[in-house]
Amino acid sequence: MDILFDTEKGRFSYRVAGLAVQEGRLLVQRVKGDEGLSVPGGHVAFGETTEEALRREFQEELGLQAEIGGLAAVGEVFFPWNGPCQQIGLYYWVALPTEPWEGLRHGLDDGGQEREELEFLWVPVEKIQRGEAVFYLPQLAGHLTETGTLHFVSNQLEPG
Repeated sequence: MDILFDTEKGRFSYRVAGLAVQEGRLLVQRVKGDEGLSVPGGHVAFGETTEEALRREFQEELGLQAEIGGLAAVGEVFFPWNGPCQQIGLYYWVALPTEPWEGLRHGLDDGGQEREELEFLWVPVEKIQRGEAVFYLPQLAGHLTETGTLHFVSNQLEPG
């Protein structure tokens, strides 16, 4: 069971995601029909470590065996998702046994009660850092070529 639940004030999400940077490009995902980009990952299941969850998500969504590296960032993210959502996200460096591909790969995600079609693609890190792509967590953009662990807060909810 995913650590994802609704309360009377909104939804809580515990998510893990991978930062795969190869040949100057970042592997990203987007929901089909949405130009906004995020990094691949998913919800942690109860009793599962974040590394186990991330390996599982890459296998389920892309059919790839991800090698999980160190913790790159911790995010406290507030955004609209059928009402307000508060998410704790752990972002790990990831190495993949594949070269970056051209074009899109498709996958499916079961997030909560919704099933979404996902598109996976490689985008130049410089394009993300220059703001030339809609990247939902811009706080991570400057960290894609850095070391150490970043802590950030992203509040996409309107005040009030």
